[in-house]
Amino acid sequence: MTGVYADAARHLAVEFQRRTGVRVKIVSAPYLTLREKEQTELLNGSCHYDVMQVAQQWDGEFAPHLLPLDGLLARRRDNLRDFILSVRKVSGDWNGLIRGLPLSCDAITLLYRKDVFAARAAEFRRLTGRALRPPKTWPQYLELASFFNSQTLYGNIIMGLKEQNFTVWSGILFGMGGQLVDAHWRPTLNSAIGVKSLEIFVRMFRYAPPGSQRLGTEEANALFLQGKGAMYLTWPSLIWAQMNDTNLCRVAGKIGAAVIPGGRPQVSSWSLGINRNCPNPELAFRWIEFFLNGTNAEKLLLKYGKGSPLISTYRDPQCLRTVFYLPQVLQGLETGVPRFRIPPSQELCDYLDSEIAEAVAGRLTPKVALDRTAAHWSAVLEQTGYLKTNDAGAVRALDNRAVGQR
Repeated sequence: MTGVYADAARHLAVEFQRRTGVRVKIVSAPYLTLREKEQTELLNGSCHYDVMQVAQQWDGEFAPHLLPLDGLLARRRDNLRDFILSVRKVSGDWNGLIRGLPLSCDAITLLYRKDVFAARAAEFRRLTGRALRPPKTWPQYLELASFFNSQTLYGNIIMGLKEQNFTVWSGILFGMGGQLVDAHWRPTLNSAIGVKSLEIFVRMFRYAPPGSQRLGTEEANALFLQGKGAMYLTWPSLIWAQMNDTNLCRVAGKIGAAVIPGGRPQVSSWSLGINRNCPNPELAFRWIEFFLNGTNAEKLLLKYGKGSPLISTYRDPQCLRTVFYLPQVLQGLETGVPRFRIPPSQELCDYLDSEIAEAVAGRLTPKVALDRTAAHWSAVLEQTGYLKTNDAGAVRALDNRAVGQR
C-alpha cells in the first residue's frame, strides 16, 4: 500500500538486491485501489505480481487464490515462534493452511498532549475533584474533549473520512461491551449499546475542527502534530515518521499514549502472500523471509514507524526507548478486535462506513443508520450463506421499518 508500507519495501529491496543479486520491483497503490489490483490479478489467474500485501479483511476473498506456505515453512518452523499469536491467527491463516505471514500490525491508540494535561490538571481537579488522566471510559472521553475544547485548542482530532468511520467507532462499540454480530452471524450492531456508542462518536465531532468528517488520516495527523488538538485516536504506525520531522511536528516530546477507553480497539493486520501462479515460489519466499526478519522489523519500526508483528520488537530496549507508544500498542493488539475476514467483509464495512457518515452529517439518526446497516448486513450474510434463512427473517422483521427512513 502507498505510504509507509511501500516506502519500507523499497528501502529493503535495495538491500535485498545487494545481498542476493535479485531485483524486486515494488508496485504500490492506495488502499482500495490495491485491493482492486490484487483481486483482478488473482481472479484472472495471471502473475504480474509475485508477492502481495493482503489486509486481514481480504483473507476470505484472496486466501483461496494464494499459495499455501506450509511446505516452504516446513524447514523453517522457527520462523513462526516470534509472531504475536493473536496477530498470526487472523492474518494469513485460512482453513487450516498458512496463506500469508504477518507483515505488520497496529491498534487504534489514544495519543494525547501531556503538556496540555499537565497545564489544566489543577483546574480539572478544582471543577471535578478528580485527577486529570487519560480517559478510561467513553463518557469520560467526551467529558475531557468538552473540557479541553476552546477557541485555541480542539478537544480532539478525528479521522473522519469515510473509510475510518468504522475504524474509530468500532472501538467505542467494543469498549462499551457491544458487538457487530452474534454467534449465528445475526447483526447486533444496532442494539441499545450500539446506538449509544454511535451517539458518542457523533458528539465527538462537536469538539473537533470544522469539516472533520472529510479528514483523511494524513490530514488528521498533521492537525494533531501542529498542536491543534488535545487528544487523537489514530494508527500510531501512520504518524510516527511525521512525529520525527521537525518541519511537521510542533509538539515533539509532548505526546503521550494510552490504550483507548474500554481497552478493545480495532486491530489492523497485513500479511505477505505468494500468488499461486508465481513461477518461482522459493525466491518469492526468500523475499518474504527477508522482509519479515527481526532485524528488519526493528529497522522499519524505527525508520518508518511500521508496526511490527514480532514479539521481539516490543521487548527490544532500543525500540522501547525510542518509540514511546509500543507498550500501549502491544496491549491493544492483545485485547483488540480484528475486522471480519469472510469474503463479503469489505462490502459490509463499506456500507457501514457510509451509514456512519450519514449519522455524523446529521442526515440520519444513529439508530436509523445502524438499523439500516443491520438490515443490509442481514441480506448480504444470508446471500453468502453465513446467516441462515430463519435467523435472517427474524432480523428483517425487526429492521425492515428502518430501510428508507431518514
